[in-house]
Amino acid sequence: NNPTGAVYSKDTLKQIAELARKHELIVCADEIYDRILYDDAEHIPFASIAEDILCLTFSGLSKSYRLAGFRSGWMIVTGKKLQALDFLEGLDILSSMRLCANVPAQYAIQTALGGYQSINDLVLPTGRLGAQRDLAYEKLTAIPGVSCVKPKGAIYLFPKLDEKMYPIEDDERLMLELLLEQKLLLVQGSAFNLPSRQHLRLVFLPPVDVLENAIDRLAEFLSSKRK
Repeated sequence: NNPTGAVYSKDTLKQIAELARKHELIVCADEIYDRILYDDAEHIPFASIAEDILCLTFSGLSKSYRLAGFRSGWMIVTGKKLQALDFLEGLDILSSMRLCANVPAQYAIQTALGGYQSINDLVLPTGRLGAQRDLAYEKLTAIPGVSCVKPKGAIYLFPKLDEKMYPIEDDERLMLELLLEQKLLLVQGSAFNLPSRQHLRLVFLPPVDVLENAIDRLAEFLSSKRK
């Protein structure tokens, strides 16, 4: 999940499926982070637990394969297709006329899917992504008044600032001040349609030494806002 790094359990997916059945919904499953998993987390494709529901599953090369610049992705349609033939025909027309696929980059898809899965090494505790996640989590939660659920997937942390210690009225303004004062660019929680103004999103892709310095500067900034 972006921004929380959550990995949905089978029980959660089944509850979503029940809602889709009840209201005859199409499920759009963005599974672009399906291979970026930590610890004992398991990715369960939504289509595998809801074969009777029309499901559009999206993925691509940009996250698990670290090829964002290639702009290559795919969509898989499963479930009750007969009830949505006009809709699917419209998608086919749209993709043919407007999406302008990057044809040369599509040759990378077969190699990426069928080749050595280097992401499996990166997410280990000793791997680059695993080490960066652990360091960022430990340093963030060491800041007074900052709590965070350790992510099980993806490349994000979504810490919460204690509302009594940091009474924030405008989280977008807070992020602008952070950018101007410490030259750090983070995203406010309200950008993800969250009613609370107490969250911010951090991407832990930079190297460990860069992350360490950045979170130290974040801690310094927050110390000036603490009540």
